[in-house]
Amino acid sequence: MSTRQMRLWIGGPAGAGKSTIARLLARRHGTYWYSIDARTWSHEDRAVMAGIHRAGSGPGTYDRIPMIDEDLRGLGPEPVIIEGAIVTPENVPSLDDAIWLMPSKEEQLRRLEVRHPEGIHDGFLYGWEIISQALSSAQTSPRCLTVDGQTVDETLSAVEGEFRSLLAGGAAAK
Repeated sequence: MSTRQMRLWIGGPAGAGKSTIARLLARRHGTYWYSIDARTWSHEDRAVMAGIHRAGSGPGTYDRIPMIDEDLRGLGPEPVIIEGAIVTPENVPSLDDAIWLMPSKEEQLRRLEVRHPEGIHDGFLYGWEIISQALSSAQTSPRCLTVDGQTVDETLSAVEGEFRSLLAGGAAAK
């Protein structure tokens, strides 16, 4: 087994399939799944307690990266698959360990309409712009996978193919 600590980062906008793919990869490869988005409110509570955020002012008004780093350090050397909408090229340690799942705007809207028939929050759609801009302004080319028209199995297979050596060398089945 490799002595390198396995940290696989999956980014992309809402509706890209990040959580689904990360969860399935973690199960299949015996790794821990860390969902940044699922920790939004606990991070907000920590920011309020630290005095760097005012409760109820929204989760995007403070820097969550130090809290994410602290959470990941607390997991120790265990292999981890990390996913979230705020994963951008500037906040991952190595682009070699990261991939972005990118739907077209039309595909994102279609997927979100299924998930949110009551209406789609503008923040979900704006996230596509933020991620897209971060990817295009990165100093080196980040690894992106266009997910339009793909099934979950096809996306899972493509991500596994991109990280075959990392997954094989960094994870021990639990």
